[in-house]
Amino acid sequence: MRLSSTPESSERAGSSGYSILRRPLAWDAENDPTFAAPTQLDESLEKSSNQVWFQQKQEQKTSNSSGRSSSSDWNQGAASKTHERKDEETQQIDLTQRTLDTLDFPIVLRALADVCDTEPARDMIRRELLSPDDQKALHNKKEKKKKQSSNDESDEEIVSDMPLTAVQVDGVHRRYRAVEELQRLLFLQREAEYSGRKKNDYLYMPPRGGKKRDVRGPPPFGGYSLDMAPIFEIVDKGQVLEGPEIYDIVTALNVLDDLRAWSQALLDLNSEDDNFVELPRLGASIDVNEELKELLENALDDEGRLSGTTFPEIGSLRASVRTLKRDILGTLDELLASPGIQSKLAVESGGALYSEVNGRIVVPVDLKYKNAVGIMHDVSRSGKTAFCEPTEIVGPTNELRQKEVELRSEEARIWRSLTEQVQENQEELEQAIAVAGQLDLVHARVRLGTMVEGVVPHVGDEGIMSLKNARHPVLLLRKLDNVVGSDIDLGANGKCCLVLTGPNSGGKTIILKLMGLVALMARAGIPVPAQSEDARVDFFAPVLADIGDIQSVDGDLSTFSGHMLVCREVLANSKKNALVLMDEVGSGTDPAQGVAIAQALLEALLDTGTRVAITTHYMQLKQLASADDRFAVGGMQFVNGRPTYKLLPGTVGESFALSVAERLNIPSHVIARANELLDSETRQMGDLIQDLEDQKNLVDQQVAELAEKKREMLMLELEMKKQQEKLEQKQLVARRDEARKFAKKLEEKERVLEDILEKLKSDPSRKVVARSWDDVRFVKRDAINEAEALPSIVARKMMAAPPEVELVPLAELRNKPDLNIGDTLMVCKKGMFKGKHGIISEMGNQITLTINGMSARFKYQDLALVPEGFAPSTKSSTSNNNNTGRRKGSILSKRDIQGLEEMGGSAKTSSSNSGGDANKSNTSTMRLDSNTIDVRGSNLEEAKRTSTAFFGRATMSNRSVVYILHGHGTGGVLKQKLRDWLRSERQWVKRYAPADAADGGDAFTLVELKKLKLL
Repeated sequence: MRLSSTPESSERAGSSGYSILRRPLAWDAENDPTFAAPTQLDESLEKSSNQVWFQQKQEQKTSNSSGRSSSSDWNQGAASKTHERKDEETQQIDLTQRTLDTLDFPIVLRALADVCDTEPARDMIRRELLSPDDQKALHNKKEKKKKQSSNDESDEEIVSDMPLTAVQVDGVHRRYRAVEELQRLLFLQREAEYSGRKKNDYLYMPPRGGKKRDVRGPPPFGGYSLDMAPIFEIVDKGQVLEGPEIYDIVTALNVLDDLRAWSQALLDLNSEDDNFVELPRLGASIDVNEELKELLENALDDEGRLSGTTFPEIGSLRASVRTLKRDILGTLDELLASPGIQSKLAVESGGALYSEVNGRIVVPVDLKYKNAVGIMHDVSRSGKTAFCEPTEIVGPTNELRQKEVELRSEEARIWRSLTEQVQENQEELEQAIAVAGQLDLVHARVRLGTMVEGVVPHVGDEGIMSLKNARHPVLLLRKLDNVVGSDIDLGANGKCCLVLTGPNSGGKTIILKLMGLVALMARAGIPVPAQSEDARVDFFAPVLADIGDIQSVDGDLSTFSGHMLVCREVLANSKKNALVLMDEVGSGTDPAQGVAIAQALLEALLDTGTRVAITTHYMQLKQLASADDRFAVGGMQFVNGRPTYKLLPGTVGESFALSVAERLNIPSHVIARANELLDSETRQMGDLIQDLEDQKNLVDQQVAELAEKKREMLMLELEMKKQQEKLEQKQLVARRDEARKFAKKLEEKERVLEDILEKLKSDPSRKVVARSWDDVRFVKRDAINEAEALPSIVARKMMAAPPEVELVPLAELRNKPDLNIGDTLMVCKKGMFKGKHGIISEMGNQITLTINGMSARFKYQDLALVPEGFAPSTKSSTSNNNNTGRRKGSILSKRDIQGLEEMGGSAKTSSSNSGGDANKSNTSTMRLDSNTIDVRGSNLEEAKRTSTAFFGRATMSNRSVVYILHGHGTGGVLKQKLRDWLRSERQWVKRYAPADAADGGDAFTLVELKKLKLL
């Protein structure tokens, strides 16, 4: 509970037995007292609560009286005001503000403000909407600050001072580059698969630790508006910040930290395709004082009070207050429990024994005992009961009050100290908050560009505007359906003035405003609503518009006078790359004189390098395009008596006054009479223009149809390409499925071979060896057949040239054929006889064939049955056919030796009947993938098992040398243990050594295997 000496609003004086002074006891020894923070930073200006109340009352009284007097003064002034006529030539026009208003640019800016997340960004937009006088005052204030800080940089160079609208072309480039960078980030957030990067490539560590964040997406404001202006206003007034304001500053500092970390994380994404420059540049301008941040973060505890841990003096005083309260309450309980005090208490009326008067505890006693108990502070309404503070607690209560005063004073000192720290860092904080607003503005520009389907145009300084299908942004913001787009070209090929022609209500003024809005949006870095193809909007400054009348009775201006005043201002501000937009130039006076003035004005503007666009109904101005190369003409389309609001460059639009009048239901007899009054030349000119319009519409329709067909062809091509990609993807999936199935079958065959090897190791008898060779040949043949039966292999064979007939060796046939002398067989072994057929002349362990009159002996493995309907080739081969000698008295049979040879082994035998050389082993000491086993990542036992199995397979394949890839590892432990094991291995290993440098060096171990001994 809070210690309080003031009545609660809900307690009525005198109710429940209490008086105005005496209130219920609000002491809680377990909770610390809370005090309001001081109001003034200067302690000498601090006022008491009564002084503040009195001052507020006086100010309210003064305000009411001044309000009444000012109202009467206004009425009196209005009544006595006399009209003073102003000379037209001395009147001034604020053409800049008039331009912004007539072009509806404030509507665009308000839409931009609506999509901002932070108050600093909205504040920058509001400054753009200020009147010129207010902007000038704000600029002078900024210049004054800049001089105080001795900073000579321009606003464009100081990120925090960058205005919404650029003042030079480089500023536009910076704004648009930032927009494009954020657009790429948002695209990567939506379409992550197009980035070609992994998700972890986009993660970065936030400044306060925790889970990594994704850099893709908008700046991380965390939903905070960063509205620090009220806080800075408190500091500027010399007032003291309290807990909520300190908490808001800490929150803002954390957001600023996040923004800086996010922007700097973008630098890690820089590559040839993605280059982030402007967003990191903006983020790098955020400077956060870490000492201030740490101080403010630790200043408050979880309850929003000043932390007793951060400020030990406060913690000590609070502990003292709590101790004193407990002691006082304990003393009071003991006192009231004593018989001497209980007999003096006035408890007949009931109610609480403890109450409080101005923060001092009192108890009810009979009036006659008031001096015996202690100090009397109050009396009941009946006058029979005195409320006294017992003498025993007077001293401790005084000490408590003293500690509370010290605590209040210390808290006030710290609140002021914290405020002073914020005040000292206020300029840096304001700059950092302004930079955060700049980042928010970038996001707002992107969002507004999306709303109007805008694109980032090319921006130069040659005064060119070239847009395709440009649409009015205000109409798009109103979400109107079917907003018509138009092609706009100004400044290219020397065409510096665009003359817009066509009927009233045909859209000429809309095009004029569209051009001005697009120029202003480009300067503000906002994407413009047009097609992206070759979009260009150069830097135009200033943009001046004369649209609508400035006629004023109070200002004594006629329509024509108003236009002439605008012309005067336009001529005064015309310069290279200025953009001037004038509606119905030369109107409001005699047509002949108006045309002359208009043409002279346009020529003068073009001579200064200004770009101009006008609307007119004057034929003389329409014809300028044919007489002066600097002029171009465009007409508003008018079809079937109705406007389409589309600009047709290069055409002269008829006014169609009679058609418009007829569409607006002017009586037909009036229309007919007006038509009679037209001279023949005017009617002929109108008819000619109408014919040209009709022909152009026909050509445009044909062009549109061709473009549509071209688009359909392109879409069809894209669809075919997409279908082809889907088919290729399906084929890839099918091949992967085939590979997985085939690998599974190969694993089965491998297990069969391992079983055969185990049988040989356990029982290497001749019978088992012979049976094993048959099993191996069958496994080999089944694997080949399954591989050739894969759909992808079959498809390739069908698409390829006619395949050669496959010859299956006799030894690999499960069903052995019944051969006899005189049967025909074909040689399938590589060599000079391959593909030739011969007659069996002798049979035994080998078969003797007679081929072209020559006799030759072959193994069963070298011969095959003649395929049905196949004519064997008689062409000789260039390969040598080596005979294999036999060792007489070998314990292996010829069938066993034949099996070893078929497995790729070598049996070195000698025979007295054979003079051939011993068969060479078909192995190589060069390290290949086929003779290398990888045991990296295995422990010693796993590596030994893997290596032993590999030794067995290598021996069966007649490989005498294999390699073990073990790497170097941590400290070379696995390498050393493997080599220790190889040194003691007796079954397989003949010798071992580190591999040569050409074969991988010490990361590999070369192992020479023993020959397989079959007994």
